[in-house]
Amino acid sequence: MKDDKDIEKFYPPEDATEAIRNLSAEQKRRLAAVAKRRAWFAGDPEGLLHEAIASTAEGKRRWNRSVDIVRHLDKVMQSITSNAAKRRKVAADKREELSTREEWRDEEPSTEAALEAREFREEQHAKAIELCGDDWEVQLLVEGLLNNSTPEELVELFGSKTSYETVRRRMNRKIENYRAQGDNR
Repeated sequence: MKDDKDIEKFYPPEDATEAIRNLSAEQKRRLAAVAKRRAWFAGDPEGLLHEAIASTAEGKRRWNRSVDIVRHLDKVMQSITSNAAKRRKVAADKREELSTREEWRDEEPSTEAALEAREFREEQHAKAIELCGDDWEVQLLVEGLLNNSTPEELVELFGSKTSYETVRRRMNRKIENYRAQGDNR
């Protein structure tokens, strides 16, 4: 029974492949811009986008019928980069822990303050993204702002100044609503 629900909930890989082949020029441009934003740590946006497309076409990442293909590929890229960033963070933390164990036996290492600051920034980043709800465009804008993107880069990301300003207004409304809730608590 559960498998029947899954079949109804997700597109088969063949349909996903066909949808990817039929992407419009605008959709391809937006995906390239999203890949560029998401691949900031690796520097290979084309590879990231290719991995998202390949894993979808192979059926490793299933495309939910409730979202369009661009949104699906965006979320796949987000997942890929999130997992890679977590693996990288764990490796870096272990490397720092090993290197500081001998150097700083009786002293508070300065790297501890840096690690605490990084963890605080990551928590703030996660809270900001959480406040965006399911609005992936606002999430993308918030990520861009948190990563110090220039206004020109953000306009390019959304394709036009009008689109950027529309998303920016939605983000501002979410902030205002959150602040209003804070006053009522």
